Amino acid sequence: MLTIGKYVRAQSAAEALELVRGNRRATVLGGGMWLRLGTGTLPVAIDLADCGLNSIEEVPAGPAGAAPDETEPQATELRIGAYVTLRQIETSAAVAAATDGLLARAVRDIVGVQFRNGATIGGSVAGRLGFSDVVCALLALGADVELEGAGRMPLAQFLAEKGRMRDVLTHVYVPARPTGTLVASYQAVRRAVTDFPVVNVCAVHDGGGWHVAVGARPAKAALIGWGDGMPLALSSEDLAAAAAAAEGLAYSGNMWGGEKYRRQTAGVLVRRALEAAMAHAAKRTGEEAA
Repeated sequence: MLTIGKYVRAQSAAEALELVRGNRRATVLGGGMWLRLGTGTLPVAIDLADCGLNSIEEVPAGPAGAAPDETEPQATELRIGAYVTLRQIETSAAVAAATDGLLARAVRDIVGVQFRNGATIGGSVAGRLGFSDVVCALLALGADVELEGAGRMPLAQFLAEKGRMRDVLTHVYVPARPTGTLVASYQAVRRAVTDFPVVNVCAVHDGGGWHVAVGARPAKAALIGWGDGMPLALSSEDLAAAAAAAEGLAYSGNMWGGEKYRRQTAGVLVRRALEAAMAHAAKRTGEEAA
């Protein structure tokens, strides 16, 4: 059973940051879906529900306050508040359009709708959990995170940091690509439909190359370091190279799967993800032509 010593409903991210840095054992609750399963005591539990972090907005891309270049079309991105639930992500038309439906596919097997109505994207990302479907998808999409304290940084940089986070995650940013310029695929192996993934893979092509992330290794998701500048259409040799790059990541075993099984499965899933994305792009092109 989890016991909370002091519950604080912060009125701003700045207030939450002061609490986090003033008590090393202070914890931001997020959706609390995993925390509630733990035991022990949280001396200070911080709720960000009153901080206005539960919306999805399309905003101009780039640093806040930067003057737009009026000679170029204004690029946009989605700013997703940390308290946006996974169910909101799953059902949002704006998120579906910006990610080719990738985030909806990535979260749909996370326990069930009731759970996803409580779990938040901020909780998924801030925990830097190795099994996270959400983190794997966001990494392939080239997402950024914004932290009260540390500021904005690429998700890949955030995942690479070690030690307990002493900042407060407030937003996740996802580039909003023009319709039809992005294709994406999500693949995972689970022992049961709603179980944690044994391995998960996301593949995204955005016109500038492929971005492929592998998660549940069981370490945190990582990009495979292949695909930059590669065209959408891939040869069998390209697919083999991508699978080999995935197998070259570090893997280990736990109760969900062994190191060798994960390594081999990752290579297979990367190939499947790339093939599924290419097939989806070809189908979409055919529908547009028709």
